[in-house]
Amino acid sequence: MKKIIIPLIFGLVFSLPILLWAQDGLIDQFDLPANDLELTRLAKPGTPFGKVGHKFAILGEESGSFEAWAYPLKLFRNFEFSFFLGSSTRPLPARDLVQSIAVTPEATVLTYTYQTFTIRSIYVTPVEEPAALIFLQVQSTEPLKIVCSFLPVLQPMWPAGIGGQYARWMDEQKAYLISEPTRKNQGLLGCPFAVGISSTPAHMLSDVPNEFLIEIKEPTKVKDKFIPIYIIGGKMSRDSLFAAYKKLQQNPAEYYFKNAEYYQNLRKNTLQITTPDRDLDLSFEWAKVAYDNLLAENPDLGKGLLAGLHASGTSGRPGFGWYFGGDAYMNILSLNSYGYFTAVKDALAFTQKWQREDGKMAHELSQAAGYINWWKDYPYGFIHADTTPFYIVAMSDYFRMTGDNSFIKNSWNSLQKAYQWCLSTDENGDGLMDNKKAGLGASEYGALTGIETDVYLAAVWVKAAQEMQALAAVAGDKKLRDKAKQDYQKALDAFQKKFWYQEGGFYAYAFNANGKHVTEISPWLSVGLLWNLGTPDQTNQSLQKLNSADMTTDWGVRLISNKSTYYNPVGYNYGAVWPFVTGWVTLAQYRHHFSQQGFQLLKSNAQHTFTDHLGMMPEVLSGAFNIPLEESVSQQGFSSGGVVLPLVRGLFGLQGDVSEKVIEFKPQFPADWKQVGIRNYQLGDARFDIDFQRSGEQIKCTVKSENADGYKMIFSPVLGKGTEVLSLTLNGDELKFDIQDYLQNMAISAEISMIVPEMVIEMKIEPALELLPVIPVSHTGDSNQGLKILSIHSSVEKTAVNVEGLSGETYFMPVLNSDKIKKLEGAVLEQDRIIITIPTSPDNEFMNHNFTIFTQ
Repeated sequence: MKKIIIPLIFGLVFSLPILLWAQDGLIDQFDLPANDLELTRLAKPGTPFGKVGHKFAILGEESGSFEAWAYPLKLFRNFEFSFFLGSSTRPLPARDLVQSIAVTPEATVLTYTYQTFTIRSIYVTPVEEPAALIFLQVQSTEPLKIVCSFLPVLQPMWPAGIGGQYARWMDEQKAYLISEPTRKNQGLLGCPFAVGISSTPAHMLSDVPNEFLIEIKEPTKVKDKFIPIYIIGGKMSRDSLFAAYKKLQQNPAEYYFKNAEYYQNLRKNTLQITTPDRDLDLSFEWAKVAYDNLLAENPDLGKGLLAGLHASGTSGRPGFGWYFGGDAYMNILSLNSYGYFTAVKDALAFTQKWQREDGKMAHELSQAAGYINWWKDYPYGFIHADTTPFYIVAMSDYFRMTGDNSFIKNSWNSLQKAYQWCLSTDENGDGLMDNKKAGLGASEYGALTGIETDVYLAAVWVKAAQEMQALAAVAGDKKLRDKAKQDYQKALDAFQKKFWYQEGGFYAYAFNANGKHVTEISPWLSVGLLWNLGTPDQTNQSLQKLNSADMTTDWGVRLISNKSTYYNPVGYNYGAVWPFVTGWVTLAQYRHHFSQQGFQLLKSNAQHTFTDHLGMMPEVLSGAFNIPLEESVSQQGFSSGGVVLPLVRGLFGLQGDVSEKVIEFKPQFPADWKQVGIRNYQLGDARFDIDFQRSGEQIKCTVKSENADGYKMIFSPVLGKGTEVLSLTLNGDELKFDIQDYLQNMAISAEISMIVPEMVIEMKIEPALELLPVIPVSHTGDSNQGLKILSIHSSVEKTAVNVEGLSGETYFMPVLNSDKIKKLEGAVLEQDRIIITIPTSPDNEFMNHNFTIFTQ
């Protein structure tokens, strides 16, 4: 049989290979084409890995041990390989031999090596099938036996349960059937090249693993073959199960190539970026894959967004593998940012099905709700307050990015009910939602829950009231639009007055029933600031406080200061680092032109893509060391948003409004970035490609668009304070602009009133001094060590910088155009970097230091 090789080229529509299937169950080996998103490293047993589709999930660790879920059923757990040489009875456990892992969106490859063999195990989970496949590529110099063991489970997700499970070898299918008496829930796991070697009672599950044996008597016969292992299951009849299992075997390679095509299309049909920072580009692309993995199609409930995934072990829920409303609404802002509008609409429509009669939106829905009365018998469905106002925010964001009037109009009854419910929770009449009546907000347990209103819930409500005005206008409800305008103004005034803590110089975490502040600084304050709900001066003060080392680490922002009496570095709500909250802070930094600090935090978040579960972002990390908490979910959706949202809307400054026909491009790129590419930024049907180039005294921006008739563009790149703009032209014609002055930098702002299909914007400048980001370098297990930039106060004449660093340490800040520096106080210039030495202290702690750069 001839091996068929199909090259995988970006954007290519494949013709799928038809691989001959031998009578012994072997299949022709096929090449796995190169993929520039591939992530590789030495395997680390104990570190999570997974391969996930919309109906099925393999969740395990890099030893190769895994559990299998056919939503909503857990089919089995502890699947493992053991290898036996020749006639030896001594097992070689796979976990002791695993050498490397290679991950692409379409497949994960684990490589096991011994002195006489190398085995590659290729894991593929089809996007739209309740199934998974493993292809074993075996190279051996002597006969070899592979024993596959697993523990059958066949239980729906917690809190549901069924009984009477059994597992038995079906010789005709060459697979274990895992089933129960009603034959409504079942699965198959097998290999056509295998024999079952477990004798289990027909009426029960054994206490020891079930096993099947793959015996390779003549290694040369499998030299150019794959040995396939098939897994399938779910809520289906026995006949349907057997038919689906047979179909899986007809052309198994097809599922790999379909996966590859699917993820290439996902990449091609959404926003793509190219920057000088390859890791940032990869982190963004993998965030898109991570989000797609969380689109789950449940046979009882429909298709919606899960919150996160992680192996469950002996428990009954795979991480946050339920439908969480609040997580979905947060994540929708990210999905909108890269143009995944179909997924957003599906997710929004899914959550509308579970809205309570009084208007409150559901916080969480178990995937096992088809087996139980979830809403009546369990108390968890509606415990959060923020879910409902965030629903309004997410709906408005979707409308702004798509112009989908009909969806808003069809959802108007749902939106009105949600808004009225929010209003009903303001028991004290201050214009803000009250946690004690509405439910949980920023914190879910402990000392900081006994409050009147927290700063996060307040911010989401103020934003919801603001957005309700636009939604009411779409629905033609002038009365509610006018009321929402009044509600917004009242809520905004209350937010600015009731949370501002003058003595501390920041927006407080919360206030109690007597109006007294809970005087903890928290990154939750950034949610209001990224929506411009704070006053300019108070916003700047608050952000500077968050930049301090007691809050900011080299891997993200703590939920509470390490100087607080409540601080616990492994406390979920009391000192740990959440990448998604770090993302809120990052976007707030960019929104208020704290560009250096924003880039530092963005890089801190992006690094997590490569350190734990490859390609995925962890839920929560220690506040003391750069390592996920033991309880952390390894693939958490809103953590991926900690990369996507601040990257697209902050660093790239991309936003727009379809109804207003406007696109904003307000980049805050590091000044040494010479070229940035943007492909397929979407606003409704409009598409934009942007090439940004910077070299010395020129900035050139080429914009190509489709379906953008009538659009205008706001172009506003950030420049170093003191940059002289000599000219700005559009396709050779002079373009008017304004200069906007900020604490740390400046920006030019120009409005292009009518976009044409191809535009070239050129700017001639006399460059000024540019401070470049200090990139945090932090490895797994490191403590907080990097330089923290609290503030930069820049003018034409001088720049005053306030930093924190470890006692006695020396740090380096790179600069561009160092010839502009006339004098330095508190630091030393060495070529193109400023050397900063921190004062010593007996405690070896972070110390404050100031230095001033004089440019005139």
